[in-house]
Amino acid sequence: MGTGAHMFAISGYGVLAERSCRRREKLTRRLFWDVLVDSNTYRVFECSLSTEAWFYWNDLLKKGEPLGDRWRPMKLRFWEGEGEEKEVERRKPVADFSRTTLMPLASARARAIIEPLVQGQVEFLPCETPVGPYYGLHVRYVDCLDTSRARVKRFSNGRILNVIAYAFHWERLENVHIFRIPELNLSRLFVSDEFKRLVEAHHLTGLLFYPVPMVGEG
Repeated sequence: MGTGAHMFAISGYGVLAERSCRRREKLTRRLFWDVLVDSNTYRVFECSLSTEAWFYWNDLLKKGEPLGDRWRPMKLRFWEGEGEEKEVERRKPVADFSRTTLMPLASARARAIIEPLVQGQVEFLPCETPVGPYYGLHVRYVDCLDTSRARVKRFSNGRILNVIAYAFHWERLENVHIFRIPELNLSRLFVSDEFKRLVEAHHLTGLLFYPVPMVGEG
């Protein structure tokens, strides 16, 4: 084979390999949502913790390790607001999903519905509220952000401040329905489209779903 033909064969193989890679990505790529608790519409809770205790639990949650026997049922109360906010807060309904400043929460009903889907991906931490049991959602990290392709904004030290457009290692998200990424720790919570459809099918309230902006879209 001549040099030109040899180079064409190599080039052709490279194109085919790239097309194959893109085809595999299309097959494994899934729809995920950035999810927030709707605290403008529904009531939220606060915990009666000292500043020292709050930072203790917040640091443990950031690490993403299972809390297991270290956790004890936490007593929560409704956040009442201040001044004119108080009357507004009292009129808000209570949702299936809520939050404290530490973590999002799921009611007993919400837990029963989502647990079969997210088993092994979230630790349900018991909390006591004026309207019955809720569970803190201690969601595991998945190291799935493809930092070589994602569009990110960084701090001066190189750490990621924010992600403008995401790119994932899709193989790491197989059968995953709820997760956080270590680069953004507790500031972002992602769920699968299956999770969203399950919540909507059972009319569970309290969550807002936003499309995750992906590289190459828009």
